Amino acid sequence: MASSSIIAPPRALPRGLLRALPRALAALGALGWLGVLSPGAALALGHPPDQAPGPGAVPAPAAAAPAAPDDEIPTPPPTFQAGGVTVDEHLGARVPLDARFRTQDGTPTTLGEALGGGLPAILTFNYSDCPMLCNVQLNGLTAALPAVGTPGVSPDPDRPGPDRRAVFRVGVQFRIVTIDLEPNETIDKARAMRERYLARLPEDQRAAARTGWTFLLAATPGDAAAIRRVADAVGFRYTYIKDRAEWAHPAALTFLSAAGVVTRYVHGIEYEPAVLRASIYKAGLAEPAAAIGFLLRCYHFDPDASSHARAGVLALRIGAAGFVVVLFSALGALHLSRRGKRPPAAPNGVT
Repeated sequence: MASSSIIAPPRALPRGLLRALPRALAALGALGWLGVLSPGAALALGHPPDQAPGPGAVPAPAAAAPAAPDDEIPTPPPTFQAGGVTVDEHLGARVPLDARFRTQDGTPTTLGEALGGGLPAILTFNYSDCPMLCNVQLNGLTAALPAVGTPGVSPDPDRPGPDRRAVFRVGVQFRIVTIDLEPNETIDKARAMRERYLARLPEDQRAAARTGWTFLLAATPGDAAAIRRVADAVGFRYTYIKDRAEWAHPAALTFLSAAGVVTRYVHGIEYEPAVLRASIYKAGLAEPAAAIGFLLRCYHFDPDASSHARAGVLALRIGAAGFVVVLFSALGALHLSRRGKRPPAAPNGVT
């Protein structure tokens, strides 16, 4: 009689572990797919409560507004580098007329010479490589100038009805002075920038505008002292963002009297012709007027610069990697368990 031997099958995994595996895989899978496919949510999880959530995050419930009449503005996070970018209104302040610059043609000049002619002026701060706000602001200004330069309702209340018409043209009734924020700006860039906006004006207003709109550059390339001096005089607060090589700055028109005294601030990027007429008129009389518009700032906030965001992304990436490891480990364990349940093969000679 032929002898036979029985080969013991491998031990199967405990049933409790097998029942728990699907739940563990589901939880790890959710975490893994969140880290792999949803970087927006990953950034959102990394933001502290005082930062804005990412595009894929579910916004937290808004806190109840306090009963106080004045709402408090929360302090920006430490990674926000444009907290001091604003406009401190200095009505009645006089700009430093002796500040030295170069014109867009490279001619040495002073701010007083650029403002000369006994006319009120609009003062702006811009630069050619601005990624967004400078272009939008000057586009808004040049879009309103044609209407301001055609006969419209005069802001003078003493004029009679039929005669209550007025025209305000650049180079005739007022001037525009644009100070370049970039101390290393080249003359070619400044000239090209000026020509681009002059070309937006009607042809019949362009010749006068060439004499009335001056771009001022640092007197010595790289020396921002005069730029900063004028900006401080009118309360224009800006800063340099080194890691992006950009200037963070607000968008505002500062109206000056013929003597260089601040009379009004108009904020924003779109300007109503009636507001510009009234502002130029008041500046011509050296009469202060209340500011108008909303403060806008040119600043690109990169949430990746936040250590909290990076920590959140790193945590979810680690979770995703852990999910892959556990998934393959579980699949291997299931494979071994199924092999253990198969009937053993018959030994040789057994029928």
